[in-house]
Amino acid sequence: MDEIKLYKPHGKQIDIHKACIDKLCFFITVVAGRQSGKTALAIQQSIFWAAKKSNVMVYWISPTQSQVGKVYKQLLEMVVQTPLVKSYKGSMGDTEIVFNNGSIIKFRSAAQEDSLRGETIDYLIIDEGAFIKETVFNEILLPMLNVRGRKCLVISTPKGKNWFFRQYQRGKAGEQEYKSFKFTSMDNPYASKVVIDIAKDNLPTALFNQEYLGEFLDSSAIFENINELAILDSLKPLQGGAYWMGVDIALKDDYTVITVIDKDNNVVWYDRFNQVTAPQLKQRLIDAIKLWSPKKIMIEENNQGLPIIDDLKIIHKITNIVGFKTTSTSKQEIINNLINAFSSKKIRVPKDEIYKSELETFTMTISPTGQPKFAAAHGFHDDIPMSLAICWECANKYKYNGNYNFN
Repeated sequence: MDEIKLYKPHGKQIDIHKACIDKLCFFITVVAGRQSGKTALAIQQSIFWAAKKSNVMVYWISPTQSQVGKVYKQLLEMVVQTPLVKSYKGSMGDTEIVFNNGSIIKFRSAAQEDSLRGETIDYLIIDEGAFIKETVFNEILLPMLNVRGRKCLVISTPKGKNWFFRQYQRGKAGEQEYKSFKFTSMDNPYASKVVIDIAKDNLPTALFNQEYLGEFLDSSAIFENINELAILDSLKPLQGGAYWMGVDIALKDDYTVITVIDKDNNVVWYDRFNQVTAPQLKQRLIDAIKLWSPKKIMIEENNQGLPIIDDLKIIHKITNIVGFKTTSTSKQEIINNLINAFSSKKIRVPKDEIYKSELETFTMTISPTGQPKFAAAHGFHDDIPMSLAICWECANKYKYNGNYNFN
């Protein structure tokens, strides 16, 4: 085989490739939705840069090693059978393709910060830049371009208004040497309209706009209508009332949170505490159970949760407890259920600021492989949302499981 089969770019990709060869442009920033062709664009551009001139260094940076490996394999498949390639290696931390003209494409993970320092490069490609720390960009990657640098191409789906957003704004403001571009998932003629429509139906509007339309959000929060639904004061148990309880367990710096919800989907009470011993934690649970007499109690069983559940069942004879095992799949399921509860306004929650803050700073990101990840924003806690999601699961799973008589 003596030629490379490159792709046929769509219209917006063509504009970016033109900017990448524009001598007056140094920083090219691309905001793009999922499956819009942004990584394919960068792969083609890296081959062009490496093959066009001799003895250039193209440096590809991705947020994680798994993403590095995926791109390396894609690119290698395109060039390995051509006369362009002299050698290649895919070792972790030492992944590269060497061209016969002396040019090299090196692939590295931004997570390996110390190993990135000291390189002198001609071209820098940053894949999923919004998911890479600003300090890595400013203090490690940019200095590599000081001596021979010709172009810096940054591509990503947005993640709030971080450094990537500011980089994009510099191009939109017309700053010299900066150009910025944006295209959505729908701009890719090969994208699946069916998949996009499913995502539009299932994701909160703001998240769909971020992930598929490439819009920058002031916040990456996933729960809608918080201010409208956070209206409750703590209540006391009503005689004859029906309640369900969900518990997120922690023994160290994180918080244990106990949540109680009633038959009308009101979060009537919650308790949040940390820095306690296991006996103290169990006593707080026992006191809460005695106060509310919940129909069912669901407790996270991961880590220290399981022995606490066993102790409450066996020693304290609290038999209406079920465990909830948190996995990536089960967490995604209960959080999605809670997202739907907020978006459809089926739930009401306490109005205090701590409660609202944890809901507002609970975020979802989507990895380049398409997997969602739920967690608190950096520097915040997610114990209230997790306890609430477990409680919502408990209430909906066990609210209608008794015997009914119809007269």
